[in-house]
Amino acid sequence: MPDPHRDADPDPAASVDQLFEEWREEEGHVDLSDLRWSDGIVFAIFWALFAIVFLQFYTRYVLNDSLGWTEEIARYLLIGVTFVGAVTAMRKGSHIAVEALLVFLPKGPRHWLLVVIDGVVAAFCGFLAWYAYQLGRRAPGMIMSIDVPKKYIYWAVAAALLAMTVHAAIRFWRRLRRREPDAPHGAAVD
Repeated sequence: MPDPHRDADPDPAASVDQLFEEWREEEGHVDLSDLRWSDGIVFAIFWALFAIVFLQFYTRYVLNDSLGWTEEIARYLLIGVTFVGAVTAMRKGSHIAVEALLVFLPKGPRHWLLVVIDGVVAAFCGFLAWYAYQLGRRAPGMIMSIDVPKKYIYWAVAAALLAMTVHAAIRFWRRLRRREPDAPHGAAVD
């Protein structure tokens, strides 16, 4: 009678350790060569967010006297990290996408589908930038905890969306002129 345990891995912890070591080695080689000065903006906003949230935690749970303004400012900084970080993702071409159809298309139709997608993304980001600017023009009132008009939040989002529009338009133009590879970022399609 065959032994069911004979074909199994003798030490499952060893295989988990090996996978962890492979992951750690892969994560240890972070490529920072493609960072730009504009990426520093999102890092600055992130660390400001970290400091505000830490201050909120410290005053609430250590001093038992929470600062009222920290929660609202943290919310606006989180919005900033999201949209300014999206500019970096648009520049690098690392936004998520559904790539299932691209795998099955031949090179010609794949190229033109990607051109259309890039054009639609650029137009959509441009529309959102215009709309966020219009919202900022009509935004009533001030931020509750500090004396700053709310319109600046909308205009910061509009500026990030405008930067996303520029990067999407550049990708569209480069792909139209066949200077952008016809593969999603990080995927091998052929």
